[in-house]
Amino acid sequence: MKVGIDLVSGESSLELLIKGSFDALNERKDLRLVYFGNKESYYSVFNGVCRSEYEKFKNRIEVVDAPEIIEMNDDPLKIVKQKKESSIIKGIQYHKDGKIDAFFSPGNTGAIVVASSIMLGRIKGIKKPALASAMPTVQGNSNLLLDVGASAECEADDLLKFAIMGDIYAREVMGIEKPKIGLLNIGEEEHKGNKSIKEAYKKFSEYEKIDFHGNVEGYEIFTDIVQVIVCDGYIGNIALKVAEGTAKAINLILKQSIKSNPLAIISLPLYMGALKNLKEKMDPEKYGGAPLLGVNGNIFIGHGKSGRDAIKYGILVAARAIDHNVLGKLTNGMKDLS
Repeated sequence: MKVGIDLVSGESSLELLIKGSFDALNERKDLRLVYFGNKESYYSVFNGVCRSEYEKFKNRIEVVDAPEIIEMNDDPLKIVKQKKESSIIKGIQYHKDGKIDAFFSPGNTGAIVVASSIMLGRIKGIKKPALASAMPTVQGNSNLLLDVGASAECEADDLLKFAIMGDIYAREVMGIEKPKIGLLNIGEEEHKGNKSIKEAYKKFSEYEKIDFHGNVEGYEIFTDIVQVIVCDGYIGNIALKVAEGTAKAINLILKQSIKSNPLAIISLPLYMGALKNLKEKMDPEKYGGAPLLGVNGNIFIGHGKSGRDAIKYGILVAARAIDHNVLGKLTNGMKDLS
């Protein structure tokens, strides 16, 4: 299989991200990678600090020159026409032409969503795509939250389609045999929420092909009560950013508390194992790229600050989606609904 990757749009060092891609090649022998971006930049790293690893994998590597870079502040609606030689646009075009089986980038999320929707089109029956994010749980597993930013305003029908796509993705890629579906709301009661949420609750209850649990509240995102949590992109993006900010705040407060307490510093070696376990459970890097569900392709988006592990797992998640023909099953899921 061929997975296209755009590493030049990320905010971390290119060397670090390339090493992450090599980690993925090392794990999957059936994988080939197509790198999009400035050719000289890639080969400078390949033939420099990563020379020995590159020699090992060079027969499974291809580089497509794309000299333009889409910046984080670029207008997503303009880049398709204005930056045709960019790594993101070229990568999506290669996917559309069938030259790669999936595309992964830690670049401008809005640009990738808009370009994918315009260039690849949407699965028949899908009006709005959904960006899904894996959320770590206190039990050490992960839930799927969607949408987290692709479609800010959604109707009840859109939310039902998000639920169906989330159910399929959770089964096929996350390995959850029978995921429970929850509707993110301000309370558990059926009568809570705005008009579209109330209508969605009814539609979810009537659609027998998903296991609908009911409404869930924000604090339940990190529990195992449900495995797929559905909301519109406006609420989902806020929830995701709050979760990220809370994790950083707790980490900072913990460090400051330890440094200000001499007894805590002396006792720290006793707690190192527990702290390491906490970090591993809550590490967002191991959950890989966020799938853009609903477009007619396998598109995965990484965080702008993605590091080595995030690149590795993003590529591996894309490969798993190809293995399980997620795109085909999403298409069939919409046919079943209609």
